[in-house]
Amino acid sequence: MHTMLILLNLLGGLAIFLTGMKMMSDGLQKVSGERMRQLLGIATTNRFAATACGMLVTSLIQSSSATTVMVVGFASAGLLNLYQSLGVIFGANIGTTMTAWIVSLFGFKIQISLFALPVIAVGFFVQFIPRPPMLRRMGEALVGFGLLFLGLDLMKNTIPADFAQNPQVVAWIAKFRPDNLFNLVTLIFSGTILTVILQSSSAVMAMTLTCAAAGIIDFPTSCALVLGENIGTTITANLAAIGANNTARRAAVGHFLFNAIGVLWVALIFKHFIHFVDWMVPGDPYVKDPSTLTAVLPYHISAFHTAFNVLNTLLMLPLLKQLAKLTLLIIPKSKREDNKSTELIFLSTRFANTPELALVAVRNEVERMMSFVTKMTDKVMHAVKIDDDKMFSRLIEDAKEAEKTTDILEHKINIYLTQLTHGNLSRDSVMHTMSLFDVINNIERMGDCGEKIARILEKFHGKNAFSQADVDNIEEIAKLTKEITRATRKAIVFVQHPTAESQKETNEMLILAAQREEKLNALRKQLLKDRSTRYYEGEEASPDFITAYADILNNFERMGDYALRVTENILGARAPEHSSKLAAAQGSK
Repeated sequence: MHTMLILLNLLGGLAIFLTGMKMMSDGLQKVSGERMRQLLGIATTNRFAATACGMLVTSLIQSSSATTVMVVGFASAGLLNLYQSLGVIFGANIGTTMTAWIVSLFGFKIQISLFALPVIAVGFFVQFIPRPPMLRRMGEALVGFGLLFLGLDLMKNTIPADFAQNPQVVAWIAKFRPDNLFNLVTLIFSGTILTVILQSSSAVMAMTLTCAAAGIIDFPTSCALVLGENIGTTITANLAAIGANNTARRAAVGHFLFNAIGVLWVALIFKHFIHFVDWMVPGDPYVKDPSTLTAVLPYHISAFHTAFNVLNTLLMLPLLKQLAKLTLLIIPKSKREDNKSTELIFLSTRFANTPELALVAVRNEVERMMSFVTKMTDKVMHAVKIDDDKMFSRLIEDAKEAEKTTDILEHKINIYLTQLTHGNLSRDSVMHTMSLFDVINNIERMGDCGEKIARILEKFHGKNAFSQADVDNIEEIAKLTKEITRATRKAIVFVQHPTAESQKETNEMLILAAQREEKLNALRKQLLKDRSTRYYEGEEASPDFITAYADILNNFERMGDYALRVTENILGARAPEHSSKLAAAQGSK
């Protein structure tokens, strides 16, 4: 009964630790979400930049699982290729060692109860301060930080002081010391299974440090468990890759291979590696005195964890291409295209652990959706002046297919955004999410307008419905609409890669968007007036043809209206009703 109570208390402390870890990670993601988006751009430079990016992101958010899920998601989206993805994962393995050092530095040196509860109190009440929003996010991270150490304190105090000296316990633990290959493999496997079950290498590391500091497990045993934790943590990326494309799956497999190969070579020289870490870190990790053990052993284990990951990265980084080729052998390239146009490629992986980063993927999906509207406008513009029936039919069908794609993508992105609003997002991210609902709705309406134009052209094709002047006029307004749709797509891309001059560029884009829309409105009125003039001057045309001509112009003009609304929402501001007035006002400042 007493043993069961100890076990339940340990599990309770572990539950508080895991809750704190998640809260701290979520809070830090909200604080550093923009920085993570900027670091993603660094990862595309080279393998060393990718490794540095992975290390920094993981250090910022204190979760290698969140980083690896992010990597798999971006690999699935095509934002990172296989080499870049593996580089980021290498860095994430180094970044995650920070958690062990934080626990070692603060968890065993001082009385946790002296600061854990005050930190939780400060973090909790800070969240009620309305301004600035950053305080609320920091408050959430502080609550998580306090809970993390409170859970660690509960686990540490649950273990009786004389537990490690119990003869039965000593005899049982002695059976599992890594003195031979079988015991070493058993311990590595145990660390792997524990990490897979808890889905957190940090939690298993905290348990390992706690048991080691209490004298229950010795230094070599702890290190063997740490090796297993490094393999177990790869399960997160592999779970995230389920249902994703081949690049994402290869990145996840590469993560497993990287850690497994590292564990293999360290296991072969395990005793020597242990001696190397012991030589590098001061203090004797084999002493029996509890106070000395608590002061020394956690640092040795943390140093082992860091040394393993740093050395493994240094060894594997030059062999990155070979590792990538190995993953290609396991998951070979298929002739069939991984992604269909109607599938969500940027959101094929759920960003459950990184809701803030999910918005990056959503905006990329929105930009992709907008690309179909731009292509549709181009197809319709060419269909206006084409004489070849076969080519005309192909252009019209392509335009219709693009409209169907925008309908399907709007529906799927809507569902994703709805699920995202129920996640743990910051207030700013919630506002961005709500604006994206309007953005995708307007893009879908643009697609509807394009389809209507395509159907009108299809209906009157070959009937000499439009004069050469009509064709020229339709082509003119189509070119301007295409220019507007391209500019709108550019605005969506711009939001993903802000610069130091972002506010100035945003204002300029809003002014230009309003000017183009006004120009489109004026052009439609002028072309309708021109058509009426030619009709009254004697140019023959049936009422059906004139109505069809007007409908085409009106639909192009509506596309411009919807494009302006997309630009306004995506840039987070309202374009002026009269852009010339705004431009004059800005010029006078």
